[in-house]
Amino acid sequence: MRSLRLFGCVIGLCIAVSTADAADVFDRHTMSELRQAIGQGTPTSQLTLADVGKIKPLGKNLSSPCIAVKTNDGNYAKALLGWGLRKSGDQPTPVVVLERYVTYRIDRPELTTAAGKDVMLFPGFGFNFDIGQVVPVGHGADVEFTAEGALKPVGDAVLSPISGSLLPPVEATAKHDPQAHEGVLPADFAGTWQVDADGRWKGEWVLAVDAEGRITGTFISDELQNRYEMLGQIGATPQQLKLMITLANTQMQVDGYLWTTDKSKLAGTVTLVGRKFGFVATRVPDAE
Repeated sequence: MRSLRLFGCVIGLCIAVSTADAADVFDRHTMSELRQAIGQGTPTSQLTLADVGKIKPLGKNLSSPCIAVKTNDGNYAKALLGWGLRKSGDQPTPVVVLERYVTYRIDRPELTTAAGKDVMLFPGFGFNFDIGQVVPVGHGADVEFTAEGALKPVGDAVLSPISGSLLPPVEATAKHDPQAHEGVLPADFAGTWQVDADGRWKGEWVLAVDAEGRITGTFISDELQNRYEMLGQIGATPQQLKLMITLANTQMQVDGYLWTTDKSKLAGTVTLVGRKFGFVATRVPDAE
């Protein structure tokens, strides 16, 4: 990768990607938004560097252009793109980089078939989003990168740019500050948490809590960006919560405790198939 020179910034298309740990606007575009982009957007027969320069970024912290793809297997994918040149002898070779991509299963929209980042495509090669692999053209590719520097859909695949976020605007509401009061309130558990359970299950918990202490949420896994439903309740003491996470083929029980000082940490145990493991979660500050 050292010899890869990305030149988007020179022509006014900055292709840097946000490196924030928290889920950003790219992560929050689920299969629902991708189907909307394919169904209501304008599918294209090819994308060139000149074309992607006209695509509005998803958000202020993401400057790379985003595309939606309906694969040949009928699944839906999203990807952030970067164009560049890689030095090869005396002549630079055009390349396109899939900076981040996620493919959602059509039969289980909360689950993914593939996810990854920093995949470089050279001319004459394609990419199969269903398996997350670079493949030769004619061997199951959903898109291919041509010698002319164009990204094209292959077969029955559909490619559509996403110009600007498809998410509804966030309504301005008064922010709850867990540090603004003594003791622990149910609302102190709400928000986004970066979680690590035994080094095996890493990702984000996005939790909401009602006035009766009922908890709903989503666990977004780091590995494949799968989304799992979370349901629970505030426990016997104000700083305790109990959750059930519905995974693909089983359930995970969570017994956690909120730190009562600055309320920025959750810690406790998760139980899976009768085995207990430790977890720790750190609150992700609200985006300004």
